[in-house]
Amino acid sequence: MTLTIIGGIVLLVLIIGITGITSFNSSVEKEKTALFSSNKILDEKIIENDLDILPDVMKNYLIKVKAVGKPKYCNIVFKQKGKIKTDPKKNWLPFTATQYMSSNNSGFIWKARAFPMLIRDKYVDHKGEVKVSLLGLRNMIVFSGSKVDQSSLGRYLGELIWFPIGFLDPDISWSVIDPKTIKATITKSDQTLEGYFVFDKNGMIECFKTKRYRDTFLENFIGEVGEYQDYNGLLIPNTMTAIWDLKDGKLDYFKASIIDYKFEDTTH
Repeated sequence: MTLTIIGGIVLLVLIIGITGITSFNSSVEKEKTALFSSNKILDEKIIENDLDILPDVMKNYLIKVKAVGKPKYCNIVFKQKGKIKTDPKKNWLPFTATQYMSSNNSGFIWKARAFPMLIRDKYVDHKGEVKVSLLGLRNMIVFSGSKVDQSSLGRYLGELIWFPIGFLDPDISWSVIDPKTIKATITKSDQTLEGYFVFDKNGMIECFKTKRYRDTFLENFIGEVGEYQDYNGLLIPNTMTAIWDLKDGKLDYFKASIIDYKFEDTTH
């Protein structure tokens, strides 16, 4: 009798958990469909002349990573595994994630699982939002507002390293700081953000620097990348480490590796 009751409780918990996860995934799927929607010319390809508006170092970079010949308006989906540290005093928390990015509608959606938490971070329609839920059943944290918008815009700009086609975003203007550094100024709606891309001796981006909100304070942010690999015809870094450059030292808080990368056609 006792075993039957325990079995029933376990089954009920499993059903509730599956229902929550299904609901969470369904909600993200709807957001992804909106991000990927387009009325643009989907078969238009990037040509070298499209790069002429960019500084030479960025133009040469996009040629090296094989952006020329790729669709100008497209969607990508990539999967990650990694670890995140929400507080310097806490342990690293492993996660798996799927990220969606699009040049049809500038933005990203990041869906992660760090059991038992489900996380959705997004920048869509010029708005950012971070949501953390317990198995998709109850929201534990929801962050939104102008500071989140700014921080999410910074993430979008920096993570174009994983989606180099996005560097042709017309809302980005460029200026050369020195032979290895260029400044990108991106404006979306009422948000403007500056970021710096630093190139190595081979002309590949090695890091991105900007200011983002950490809680309620603007802090120096660095995104350092690993080795470049070919993923479905694009050369992108296989890893990225996110770092807060604080007054009392640097704090690594996010490390991710790419485990799958593909273009996705959602013209229906």
